[in-house]
Amino acid sequence: MAFPTKNLSFPLIFFMLLLAWGDCTVVRIKNDIGQGNKLTVHCQSGDDNLGKHVIPFGGEWDFTFSNNWRPWPWGSTTLFHCSFSWQREFKRFDIYNATRDFDCEDCQWSITPDGPCGDMLTPYVYSLCYPWD
Repeated sequence: MAFPTKNLSFPLIFFMLLLAWGDCTVVRIKNDIGQGNKLTVHCQSGDDNLGKHVIPFGGEWDFTFSNNWRPWPWGSTTLFHCSFSWQREFKRFDIYNATRDFDCEDCQWSITPDGPCGDMLTPYVYSLCYPWD
């Protein structure tokens, strides 16, 4: 008995599209630079320029996107990089990198003078700190 491969392609493609359709990611950026310091953030990807946003100390700004999934073995290639400035400082960091953050749906970042600290699982428990790029 032969396996009917002729009709397998449509259901498989439909299933992959359903998986990718619902994949929405939120990136939250909190200003923990220091009392009285406003943080200017400018984020963009290869497709989207999110513009500049000024975040007061203790405040946050977020954005939402859908990953650009590609078939196995490539996976998602989504990358958002941001510049951060306050007082006389100017820094840069890849705030979302699909290779690093592939399982994050609510990515929360605390921006500190020493670098961004994030936690992808527990809200506002910043356990992973990175140096500036």
